[in-house]
Amino acid sequence: MVRLARHFGFHGYREFREPFQRRLRASPVSYLERARDLQARGSPGETPWLLSELLAADEVNVREAFLANDAEVYGACAKALADAERVFTLGLRSCFPVAFFFHYAYRMFGAGAIPMGGRGGTFADDLRDFGPGDALFAVSVSPYTAETVRAVEFAKARGGAVAAVTDSLVSPLAKHADHYLLVQQQSPSFFGSITAAVAVTEALIALLVARGGEPALRAIEESEHQLEQFEAYWRQVQPRATRSSAGKRSK
Repeated sequence: MVRLARHFGFHGYREFREPFQRRLRASPVSYLERARDLQARGSPGETPWLLSELLAADEVNVREAFLANDAEVYGACAKALADAERVFTLGLRSCFPVAFFFHYAYRMFGAGAIPMGGRGGTFADDLRDFGPGDALFAVSVSPYTAETVRAVEFAKARGGAVAAVTDSLVSPLAKHADHYLLVQQQSPSFFGSITAAVAVTEALIALLVARGGEPALRAIEESEHQLEQFEAYWRQVQPRATRSSAGKRSK
């Protein structure tokens, strides 16, 4: 067992069994049960304590995301995405904002960014022409969304690369992904936290830009110019000086 653990990159058997023990300890708890517990602990007088607990949980989640995944793992995920002709992005339910953020940021400098949403029941259609040379960036944590798991399996069967953000070595995404980043979603709230997932996604975007060279810079410049043409961002208009106020300033 020690040799097996070391073969998979663990220091020893204790570290090897830890993710399996964690999964067994995390018995399924319904949203309703967690919400009831939250209400029991979240009375108005407990607000500072609850906010402190939320902050502490997310600090641990983010810290563990950068400790559990070393630079080599981040680099491998970034390379798989950078080498792809097209990058499909997928995150459903609570993971949708994570995948959308990746797509939104990646599209500013990367070509072939394709978001998967399944509008109008066309989820299967989004992956129809996926194949070798393409990559899928998928995000899902327990409870895993069935469509995301099927999409990862399909992408691998079609010969493409898969880079995933998930929460366990034994998750269905990690089973099929070429590269994956592990995150925790612990939270005193009734819903799991996505803070760590967003943090590792931000890191991937930063690595892709840092390694993108002049093409990435030119693409970002063009993106900014196009957004300016559409006046995408609000800017405060400076009031024009009246003739009387201009005269006062000249005196």
